Amino acid sequence: MIYVRIFLIFSVFLLPQLLSLRAALACGWWGDSEMSSRRDNAFTSADGRPLAHTLNIQSMKLPGRMGFGIAVPEPGRAIPYLLATFGQPLTRIGELKIFGFRTVIDLGTPAITAHLHRAETEEAGMQYFSIPIKGDIPNPQQISFYNRIVINANNGPLLVYAPKAELLAIMWASYRISLGSPLEFALAEGKALGLTREQETELRNRVGRSN
Repeated sequence: MIYVRIFLIFSVFLLPQLLSLRAALACGWWGDSEMSSRRDNAFTSADGRPLAHTLNIQSMKLPGRMGFGIAVPEPGRAIPYLLATFGQPLTRIGELKIFGFRTVIDLGTPAITAHLHRAETEEAGMQYFSIPIKGDIPNPQQISFYNRIVINANNGPLLVYAPKAELLAIMWASYRISLGSPLEFALAEGKALGLTREQETELRNRVGRSN
């Protein structure tokens, strides 16, 4: 009889609190399940529009203020992340693994949030890298680190996330330059992703100093 009472107390009082605590700790990649978990919108974006196949600032934007994301299926190519998930908006980092993702790069995310993202990513068996960029211009060491991650991520597509489009833009443009792409071509790709004039000037100066 005493065991029945203990079970009832646990079920009524403790179990709901434990479940709510778990939900609070699992922040969700885009933030506390703010993203729709509907599965009937394949091949459309989160707002119901036809899924964009060209990488630009609109196609990598997540709903609301959740940030921006791109998928890198192979070292020399990036696509809107929704193409890699067949149009399915994801609410949890762990869902990325279902679509073959093996690596996550987190750009400019605050340390507290990055800590939660790391825990969720590694719990799902994926690699996680946080690059804590201050402002909109990463230093050469951060760019070099990013480049190594992308080049070495040959066991499945990776996802690059940033709260601001500018960070994705400058990282991808810098990466393309490191692969030997013509400067103007790399900058054009960066501008399509939201590269600012200040970032463009910085990249031009860096390339000039390296020549």
